[in-house]
Amino acid sequence: MEFQRRNVMLPGPVDVPDDVLLSMSKPIINHRGEDFHRLMKSIEDASKQIFKTKGNVIVLSSSGTGGAESAVMNLLRPGDKAIVPVFGEFSGRLASQIETAKSKAIRVNAPFGSAPSVESIENAIKENRDAKGIFLVYNDTSPGTTYRMAKELGDIAEKYGLFYVLDAISVFGGDELPMDEWKADVVIAGSQKCLFTPPGVALVGVSDKVVDFVRKNPPLSTYFNYASYVDYLAKYETPFTPALPIFYALETALSKIAKEGIDKRVSKHRIAAGAYYSAFEAMGLQPFVEERFRSNVVISVKYPAGIDDAKFRSVMEKSYNIIITGGFGELKGKIFRIGNMGIIEKSRVLPTVAAVGYSLKELGYKSDTDKAISIALDKLKGLE
Repeated sequence: MEFQRRNVMLPGPVDVPDDVLLSMSKPIINHRGEDFHRLMKSIEDASKQIFKTKGNVIVLSSSGTGGAESAVMNLLRPGDKAIVPVFGEFSGRLASQIETAKSKAIRVNAPFGSAPSVESIENAIKENRDAKGIFLVYNDTSPGTTYRMAKELGDIAEKYGLFYVLDAISVFGGDELPMDEWKADVVIAGSQKCLFTPPGVALVGVSDKVVDFVRKNPPLSTYFNYASYVDYLAKYETPFTPALPIFYALETALSKIAKEGIDKRVSKHRIAAGAYYSAFEAMGLQPFVEERFRSNVVISVKYPAGIDDAKFRSVMEKSYNIIITGGFGELKGKIFRIGNMGIIEKSRVLPTVAAVGYSLKELGYKSDTDKAISIALDKLKGLE
């Protein structure tokens, strides 16, 4: 059987290195036996190093959305309030998850392409002193916005005695996020984004404060009970059957990242993002997000007048074998988005820049693509 490999430049799922994919072909093992204990210990050791935490990192056999829901189920009870900065579709979705759990989401809104100020979030806390926590989507992939004041929000959460939850599903491993230093109580990561692992597991860093709370206030969830996962983690197991092939892949990916060093990985994402933004601006294209909030892992760009979203992305795929995505929700047809996640190499950035320029040219938009490629190449000098 032959497979056609495409260059997947989506904001997740992303291309997976061959050795990570091949890891999934290992035999099925007893998830209560010594072989799994060794596997889980390897995952835990690498995870804590990458999360930069002394706390526990549990692994859920679920999507990232399951990881986000686990934070809601463990920390909130019906009638509780949570402060939620909303500046994209996914931060809005997190607020909706809170409301589905019969809690109240106090939304602090900002237009897509921007983000709420720290002051506006603190004001919401002052007006809702009975709030239980701040639930922040660190990087909302729908507009391509990263909340650059996440560290400051950790200080504010500590000041008011709130839990601090960071949904870092799309950005963990691609941008700075030292869990303990930023005083986060829960950090959620997705396997299929910057960790270049197939979809199917969510990693969740949980503080001792959270575990103590859950023991005293059991959640209305059996599958997502953090205390249960921490208890089983003590013997390097999971309370329920794990997605074994993806655990194998995750171990390989995390080991690669830990060996390289998370700070170096973050630097690679930042360098490549700079190349994309500079190249597209040289083409006369306008990034969608305000410069201070632009994501290093999701590059979002406004379409020039007259360019059809579906036609443009079709040309990208059929002519250049590169898959990107457009906007959705209120941004549908207005922007295109490129995932700058996981495997970060010149051999991926430069062809994508070139394909964007030549695809736009085919659809009638004129720009100096050769100049844009030259600028990108110069920006990528710091990338191995």
